[in-house]
Amino acid sequence: MSASPSSRNAKRDADRWFREQGLPTFVPLRRWFTDLPRRVAPLIAGVAILVYLVGDGIELTVDLAEDSTAGEAAWLTLVVVGVLALAVVAPWGGYVAVRAILRRLSVGIGTLVALALVIACLAGLVVFGYQNNPQATVGPVFWALLVLILCVLVTGMGGGALISWASRLAVHNASAIGHMASIALPVILMLVVFAFFSAEVWQMASALNWGSIALVGLVVAILAGIVVLRVSASEIDDDAQAPTEVQRRAMLADTPAEHLPAPAEHQRLRAPQRFNILIAMTIAQLLQALFFALLLAALLIIIGSIAIPIGVVEIWLGPGSESQPLITEPLIVAGVELPLTVNLLKAAMLLSLIASLPFVFSAVSEARYRERFFDPIMVDMRRAILVRDVLHAKAPRSRDV
Repeated sequence: MSASPSSRNAKRDADRWFREQGLPTFVPLRRWFTDLPRRVAPLIAGVAILVYLVGDGIELTVDLAEDSTAGEAAWLTLVVVGVLALAVVAPWGGYVAVRAILRRLSVGIGTLVALALVIACLAGLVVFGYQNNPQATVGPVFWALLVLILCVLVTGMGGGALISWASRLAVHNASAIGHMASIALPVILMLVVFAFFSAEVWQMASALNWGSIALVGLVVAILAGIVVLRVSASEIDDDAQAPTEVQRRAMLADTPAEHLPAPAEHQRLRAPQRFNILIAMTIAQLLQALFFALLLAALLIIIGSIAIPIGVVEIWLGPGSESQPLITEPLIVAGVELPLTVNLLKAAMLLSLIASLPFVFSAVSEARYRERFFDPIMVDMRRAILVRDVLHAKAPRSRDV
């Protein structure tokens, strides 16, 4: 017997609510790929914007700026920084705008608009591919189909919802970065300031390629992730924080289970759902650490560009050796030489990545920071678990939740 329209709407609202909490595994497997056009269109639009900006958009803008500013270094630097920031913000802005517009439309009209947008974006990717490579045969078509398949899989399996939730949470709690930086300031100052003005650090950073620096960041992320996973797992298993009946009713407010009775007992989480909660909390914490590292790197780049002339960098680096030559590399973006050096960027990024590790360690152990960031995440996770229990109790013979 088919479900009534109200029942389908209730399930759709519950699925959306779980995805917005960063918990796609709480949605039944058989409904992972429902309503795909409206869900996948924002992601494809964001990818299309990113492909254009990375392809010709950045180079075209920089060329126009170089012609209009007569090559003045200060203006060119501002333009390049602004364009790079736009390359990051524009795809995300397009994703958010398309998603907001589609959600304001009815299901039928929204689906038609989403399908039209998907077709237009894929056609744009194909045209853009042939413009960049006129000799291509079917390569751009296969590339567009690959983008479509990957976006459908990521959206259907909830990867987009998980990343979107973690990003919103990290931005919402960005104020905690300043709070945490003030607490970790003694350690970070000892680690960063003295090292940043050390010739050995500049020699080491200059000798590394960007792949090696990325590997350092990966090792730091793995170590930080292990710590966050361990702390998060212990929080989930803490039965001493089980809510009372009054707390249950308060937690169910403004959720799909608001008008349903709260269950007396908690049902055990399945392995994928438990893994989803741990990954969501870990991603949110690592994003905070990434924001902190980028802010610290920007600060070091500003300080280095003012206090460390290129001549001093050349003295610190020296000639190197036959096996490891050390040179001062100017920073060139889209064919334009900026008044910065690659050596400065490498030193700033390397120290920032290393400094983010004690930042994460302090974040999961310092009480005041946990109250502002970590504990609210746990409250949201416990609320989602309670909503799952309520919906499961409503349909005990169903495997929907």
